[in-house]
Amino acid sequence: MQAVTNTFIYIHAIWCTANKEAVLNPVVRKVLFPGIRQVALSKGLQVLAINGTADHVHCLFKLMPLQTVTGVIGQLKSESADWLNNNQLLASIFSWEEHYTAYSVSPSTIDKSVEYIQRQEEYHQKKSLEEELEAFSKMVVSLPE
Repeated sequence: MQAVTNTFIYIHAIWCTANKEAVLNPVVRKVLFPGIRQVALSKGLQVLAINGTADHVHCLFKLMPLQTVTGVIGQLKSESADWLNNNQLLASIFSWEEHYTAYSVSPSTIDKSVEYIQRQEEYHQKKSLEEELEAFSKMVVSLPE
C-alpha cells in the first residue's frame, strides 16, 4: 500500500477595500466573486466559499501543503484588484487594504462557515464589520503564558 499525505487545513479570511470604502456594489460583487473563484482555480487554489459586502470580502479556502496563508490571500487580492482595474468596473483605481484577518476552520464546521459566508449581506444589515471582527476576536482562545 502506498502512503498518501492528506491535509485538511481550511482558512476563513477577511480583507477590506482600501480605507474600507464601500465601492463593491451588488453588480460588481456579482461578477467579482465568481471571477476570484475562477482565478483561484486556475492557480491551484481551492476556494470553498466567497462573498462579502460593499467594503469587505470573506473567503474560505483550503490551504495546500506548499501554500502559505499570506501567499494565497496576497494572490487573491492582487489578481482581483488587477481584474477590477483592467475591466474598469469602478469609477476610480481599486485597491485592497494591505492587512487581512484569517482564522483556521475545523473540517467539521466547514458547512457552517460556508453558510455564514453566503449570508454576509443579511448579516451586515444588523452588525458592522467592526462588530463582526470583534466577535471573531472573542472566539480566539488565548493560550496561558
